[in-house]
Amino acid sequence: MNIQAKLVIGLIVVALALGAGLSLSQRQTDAKPSWVNEVQWSYKPDNAQKIENLLWAQISPYRTEYTLVNISASSDGQRLRLTATAKDSDNLDIYDFTYEEDKLLLTGYLLEAIPQAYRNDAIGIALEDREVAASAASSGSPTVRRVLPVTSGKFYAPKTLLSVTWGGISALVDPDDKKVVKVWKAGTSGYPDRG
Repeated sequence: MNIQAKLVIGLIVVALALGAGLSLSQRQTDAKPSWVNEVQWSYKPDNAQKIENLLWAQISPYRTEYTLVNISASSDGQRLRLTATAKDSDNLDIYDFTYEEDKLLLTGYLLEAIPQAYRNDAIGIALEDREVAASAASSGSPTVRRVLPVTSGKFYAPKTLLSVTWGGISALVDPDDKKVVKVWKAGTSGYPDRG
């Protein structure tokens, strides 16, 4: 075999390898992430795969994996609600988005799918604050919610925090530094909506 034939065969092999690599990377971006076990759509638009790829870049469970992600889309496909159940929690994560011009905008969220161990840790950290402990003593069980960096940056730092709320008091907890970073009491301005 002459040198030109070997060169042509070599170029063909390289081109095939590059093509396979591109094809593989394309398939990987279309696949759901490893932390999502199952996805169900209540109304699946034609561009569902494109929307899912945008969703996977904006959502994630808290130190666990989602067993089921339900996606509801409005009939025009512009409003989306994502409800996710987590492996280690009885509570749900709920995200609301708008989708226009190939862009996804988070419009609201209520994230309570926190594994019990992290939930208990956040409650323990919140109760280390004397003001919180005094108010929480007669208030029953708290709600524990995840606060995304886009919101927590307004109060402390743009990182994932946990909000622990009893009837009349709420503590914003930094689970990495294991400290309360802000406290709100009912009847004061800026008390977070517990809806």
